[in-house]
This record gives sequence, C-alpha cells and structure tokens, in this order.
Amino acid sequence: MAAKRKPRRPARSSPSDAHSRLTETVHQIWLAGLGAVSKAQHGTPHLLEELISEGERIDAQVRGAASETLHSVVGSVRNKLDARVKSARGQASDAVDGLEKMFRTRVRRALTQLGVPSGQDIEALSRRVDTLNANIGKLTRSRSTPRRRTPAKRAPMSPPAP
Repeated sequence: MAAKRKPRRPARSSPSDAHSRLTETVHQIWLAGLGAVSKAQHGTPHLLEELISEGERIDAQVRGAASETLHSVVGSVRNKLDARVKSARGQASDAVDGLEKMFRTRVRRALTQLGVPSGQDIEALSRRVDTLNANIGKLTRSRSTPRRRTPAKRAPMSPPAP
C-alpha cells in the first residue's frame, strides 16, 4: 500500500500555492481512482465469490434467527390465545349454567303458583295409589273367596191337581 502524503502547509498562502495544492489533490484523487480500477480488474472474480459466500452465510443465519423468532412469537401468541379462549369458554359455561339455574327456579316458582304438582308430589301420589290398589286387591280377594252355601229351603211340593 502506498504511503499517504501530507500536503505541506506553507507559512504564507498565495494564489500560486493554492493552485499547486489543488493540483496535487486532484492528482492524488486520480491516482486513487487508477488504484481502484487496477484492484477491481485483478481481484474482482475472487472478491465477488467471497462476497457471495459471505452473503449466503449471513442470509442463512438471518433466516434461521428470523424463523426461530417467528416460531417463538407464534407459539407465544397461540398459547395466550388458547388461554384466553379457555377463559372465555369457562365464563360462557358459567353464564349458561347461571341462566339455566335461574330459568329452572322461575319455572318451578310459576308452576307452584299455578298449582301444578312437582315431581316429588307426583311420586308421593303414585306411592299412595299403589298402596290403595294393593289394599283394594286384598279386599277383593277376601270377598271373592267362596262361602259355604246353605241349601235353600224349598217349599213343600203340592200334589198335582186332578
């Protein structure tokens, strides 16, 4: 690599010194451009391959990190959504259970006010009817047993008339 030259600064500045400094700066820019062209001509294929392989390596790293981050974020969002949905379902179930309980209470109260017997009342009546039927069966059986009949007294027969 070429050593950089530092322009000298004269003690006094004159128009010819400014012109020479400008000329020297332009000459240095020209030389830098020629050096860049020479390096580009000689090192471009190798440099291009290095840049491509480095770009592929960085792209793979970035894609992998982005994929991991995306999966992590999606998993986190999914877990939060599942928790919220579960909570909402629980609340909805509780609300439905509460409404059902309130509905049953109100229907029971309305039926009671109308005088409609409850299931317990019907079961009690059914047991009483079964007991009555059993008692009736016993009475019927006790009356239907045959009694000993005493022979009926017959009136004397009168002789036949001539």
